[in-house]
Amino acid sequence: MNRLLLVAALAACGDRDQIILSVDTSMGIPCDLDTFRIQVSASDDSVVERELADLRLPFSLTLEDDTPDGTFDLTVSGFKDGVEVLRSTGPLQFGRGQVLAAEVVLQSSCTPSSPCALPALIPYVAPPAPATRSACGANVRRYTPGPATESFRDVCTVPGANAGKVLADGTRGAVQLPLTAAAIEGFGFEFYGEKVRQIWVHEDGYLAFTVDNPDANNDLDAGAFDRDLVGLGVPPPRQAVFAFWDALTLGPDGVCYALEGQPGTQKLRVTWKGTCQTVACSATNNLNFTVVLDERTDRVSLTYGDMIGSNAERAQGSTATSGIVEAATGCPVAECTYETGLCADGTTPCGYSQTFSNLPQVPRVENVQFDPIIDPE
Repeated sequence: MNRLLLVAALAACGDRDQIILSVDTSMGIPCDLDTFRIQVSASDDSVVERELADLRLPFSLTLEDDTPDGTFDLTVSGFKDGVEVLRSTGPLQFGRGQVLAAEVVLQSSCTPSSPCALPALIPYVAPPAPATRSACGANVRRYTPGPATESFRDVCTVPGANAGKVLADGTRGAVQLPLTAAAIEGFGFEFYGEKVRQIWVHEDGYLAFTVDNPDANNDLDAGAFDRDLVGLGVPPPRQAVFAFWDALTLGPDGVCYALEGQPGTQKLRVTWKGTCQTVACSATNNLNFTVVLDERTDRVSLTYGDMIGSNAERAQGSTATSGIVEAATGCPVAECTYETGLCADGTTPCGYSQTFSNLPQVPRVENVQFDPIIDPE
């Protein structure tokens, strides 16, 4: 059977046509990526995986032509904890009587849903110089909650290239904020020690930073963060900020956003304006709240304006949940110390910080901020 041969070490030029593939990344190793996967598809598929913890980059291997016509498809993926985070893909063709080079650098913009094209092949002369890779973020596994220094601000009228509205057209569920790749790359905010590289906004009052849609079927009901741990339901979305997680209906402005300030001191504000807990919004059902992400301090702030509902207790949070989540895996709420983010043993992170769930906040939902705690490695 014809197939494409992968040779893990750089081989001396022989009779076969060859492409020397090098793979690198601008992401942090191993905090953002921990594995490379190279898949080549011709008459059949071949796959090579390399763990990155002790691997010097760029990683190189040799592709030798054993295809019928010299053409094949190549996909280079970066994984973190078994989840594909980055992808570059496309067709390549061997040069007859030549040794060529394909120098692939996985950037943060090369997502599985929007993969980057492969670079053009060039004559092979020498291994490429290593690319600059970002350092891993601080070791943040928990946050300190406290009264917010930020106050509620509605950003629905803020102008600018990095401001606008989403979910105002009747779309349901979650959508990505349409910030440019340059804006996202230049926004240095880290959540639980990892740089934010995509931001999902959900109609039900929360943000998520996952690679994929946190609620692709729009069927995840709001609830306490520990409900999976206590056997009462599915866990909340990972890597998420919940300002007021409830079954909500958006007003005519949908959800507004604005990235403001100079690089290094930028703040992203996301506002749910005129939202309600009924099928149709009105003056008697008018919830307003804003999430603030501060890149200077990596602080998360939840701020609230008018929280008015025909059911006063619901508008105060009797069916809502608020807080932040990395992954709710540490311990149930009853065993998690809110002030420290640690379980009852004093060492295990809860994986979340739940401000309240299904409990009216009297007299009103108060502003709160979460400041990261850097623990020793």
